[in-house]
Amino acid sequence: MKLNKKLISIFCLLPLLVGCEDYLNIDNDAEISTNIWHSEQSAQLFVNGIYSKSIPEFGGDYVYGTARPTSCSDEIGGNLNELMEGTLGFGKVGTFSADNYSVIRNINIALDEMKSSKMLPAARSNIEGQLYFLRAYQHWKMVLNHGGVPYVTTVVDYLTDEEIKNQKRDKTSDCIKYIQEDMQKAIDMLPAKWDDSKWGLATRATAASMLGRILLYYASPQFTPNQGTQVARDRWQAAYDANKKAIEICTQDGYGLLDCTTNVTEQWPVGTDINKVFLTRGYTNKEALFVTVYDAAKKYHGYENSVRPGSQTNNTTSRPSNMPSLLLVMAFPNADGSAYTKAANDLNYWQDRDPRFYSTIVYNGCYFPYKGNTSYRQWTYRNGDPSGNAATSTGYYTRKMLNPAIADFSKTSTCWIEMRYAEVLLNMAEAALEIGDDNTMYDCLGQLRSRAGIPVGDYQYGLKAPSSLSKIELLMNERMVELAFEGKRFYDLRRRNMFSNDLGENTSKINGQKKATWAVTYQLKLGVNATTFANNREGMTMAEVTSNMRASQATATDVAATIDYKCVTTEEELMNSTTGNYNFFDVPDGILTRSPGILQTMGWSYDAAVGCFNPFE
Repeated sequence: MKLNKKLISIFCLLPLLVGCEDYLNIDNDAEISTNIWHSEQSAQLFVNGIYSKSIPEFGGDYVYGTARPTSCSDEIGGNLNELMEGTLGFGKVGTFSADNYSVIRNINIALDEMKSSKMLPAARSNIEGQLYFLRAYQHWKMVLNHGGVPYVTTVVDYLTDEEIKNQKRDKTSDCIKYIQEDMQKAIDMLPAKWDDSKWGLATRATAASMLGRILLYYASPQFTPNQGTQVARDRWQAAYDANKKAIEICTQDGYGLLDCTTNVTEQWPVGTDINKVFLTRGYTNKEALFVTVYDAAKKYHGYENSVRPGSQTNNTTSRPSNMPSLLLVMAFPNADGSAYTKAANDLNYWQDRDPRFYSTIVYNGCYFPYKGNTSYRQWTYRNGDPSGNAATSTGYYTRKMLNPAIADFSKTSTCWIEMRYAEVLLNMAEAALEIGDDNTMYDCLGQLRSRAGIPVGDYQYGLKAPSSLSKIELLMNERMVELAFEGKRFYDLRRRNMFSNDLGENTSKINGQKKATWAVTYQLKLGVNATTFANNREGMTMAEVTSNMRASQATATDVAATIDYKCVTTEEELMNSTTGNYNFFDVPDGILTRSPGILQTMGWSYDAAVGCFNPFE
């Protein structure tokens, strides 16, 4: 029977469900039977297993290997990886994989079985809505990396080879159409909110917001290289309409920007702290739209241990990750919202900045408390950083998403927010700019800056202050600041072709730069006694600390590698390329061997017969 074949997959999922939230647990595995589709509880248990294989871990899905999106962007300094140095070879990006299609197969099994479910209509809608959302999202992850893929909506019988072997890649444009159809079904079926105990499950606002992101990406130059055409205009309009609808649904269902106001103290110089967004759990956090839930007891991660300085983690042998680059530090506006234009080695860079700066950047002499040491100050000047050999190589550490009250850095329970309302506003702002609706663009960005604590002033939160930045430069800079370390910057650089092209006169392409220059070295002024300063520094004001310092921007050495992200941005160029293209990665050989109907992505093969799938179509 077809059902028995499917139940093999159901039972294979059971080990994945151990450790799920209590509301999804069933004490007796025998309850997983042919009747699971008639019970919302047992069907939800099955769906939860799909979530566990689909939604991102903390830090976002890997781009390749163990490289998270942040490590492939200009947010951080440090060494280059294979992608940024242009040496990432064939088969390194595994998003197009049997594992991902196994998840899709289980989604389709559930949708197939739900056709005969005896659940009440509301419960059935809840289950099916999640499945349509997850099917669209699972396919989108592959389209984002590879272009068009087989969009599978039926149960492929794994006991026979023919369907798998003969399956062909759908055009990218067709995949987007199918994703849109599935997301719309999810929007129509999913609830506005779940019970408080079920926070983290997709809602209709989740689906609407994700659709807005997908259509924005699809309209961007990565997928739509000819931006002056009617096709591009139509795609930007579709992105605008989707994000407008997402904002309407979010507003109706109680989502929005979280109030991040806080007290100004000696340790905290501004009246807001954006990190409240990441430390607030449950529906009290009205900004969180798509969440991977963690808890200290059963499901945790080690983010804090990986990014905090060695002086706090007792790791003095290896540098932490996510060391902010000088580019990121300079991206934050001034406190009035105007563009920051001081020299890279200006010692007063920490004064009067956008409040989000203080929630993101740990700088020399600032307070950086943790549980057990609430008055701790971090020192990053040469020979003054207690992290020793593991000291930052850029002059800064990150504060983004860190919890000052955490007890065990290796058991971080901070949830990963894959999508939040702030991004919806940014997506809307970008689509509005592209269709010529500047008022909406400024309104969306103004909401973010107002929440951050920037005064409206005479120039609409500094957005209209005299500046040489173009509107698109201003907008992409705002995304860099607001979404720092949230796994979005790499995809922004990629979809806007910012690796290979200048965004504007003041935003140079990333290729050709050297990460070694994205750093500043802070050290004591000549004549300042190091021992005396060390004995007195804890009681100094920041102004006194600065008066004892000098700074120099790091220079690139002969051995410092130059960034060379392989980017082919037009269809014509792609047809003549065979050395790889990171805007659309190759299909691994294992897939090609298993499924001869799959064609290799154009630009990745010398054999025109197999390397002729055009991701732009």
